[in-house]
Amino acid sequence: MIPSNIPTFTPEVHSEIIELAQIPPKVAGYPFTNWSLSKLKQAVEERKIVSSISIETLRVILGEAKITYQNTKTWKDSNDPDFASKKNESKTSTRTHQRTGV
Repeated sequence: MIPSNIPTFTPEVHSEIIELAQIPPKVAGYPFTNWSLSKLKQAVEERKIVSSISIETLRVILGEAKITYQNTKTWKDSNDPDFASKKNESKTSTRTHQRTGV
C-alpha cells in the first residue's frame, strides 16, 4: 500500500517526464549535454509538468521506462603548485614483509 503522503502521478505525467528525459538537454534549451536526476527534476518543475517531484520518484519513473541518466560527478582541483608532479607518485602505506615458509 502506498502511503497517502506520497504523490502519485497520472500516466500522462509519466509520459511527459519520459518524453523530456529523451530530449537532449541542449535541444531542450539547457546548457549541458546529459540529464542528471537533479537537472531533470529542475526541468520538470520549471516546465510545470508537476509542481514538485522527488529525485527518487524520477528514478523510479525512468527505471520503469528503461531510461538511463547521468550520475553527477564532482571533483576538486588542487591549488598546490606541485600537484601535477605529486598526483601520480606511488605511496606505500604498509611495509612489505618477507614471506615465511609457512
